[in-house]
Amino acid sequence: MSALNRQEHRALRAIEKSMKAEDPELAEQLRSFGGDAVRRLHRYAGWAAGPLVLLGIAVGDAVPLLTGVLLATWAVLGWTARPVS
Repeated sequence: MSALNRQEHRALRAIEKSMKAEDPELAEQLRSFGGDAVRRLHRYAGWAAGPLVLLGIAVGDAVPLLTGVLLATWAVLGWTARPVS
């Protein structure tokens, strides 16, 4: 998937402005669509990371340890990310 060029960005912003003017409630619903599901996934990843890291340390296996570390990293990055407006 490629990035939008300047002309496409301008067209998208014009569409967003006209939608906000015509129906602000719908525009807000579309803007925040899927945000709750992504936040929920980050929370679940954080909860799953702890036991996986502990299991990897206890058993001495790198697979659950690395999986737990990667999940924890993804969860922390998701928690600290700011939505783009």
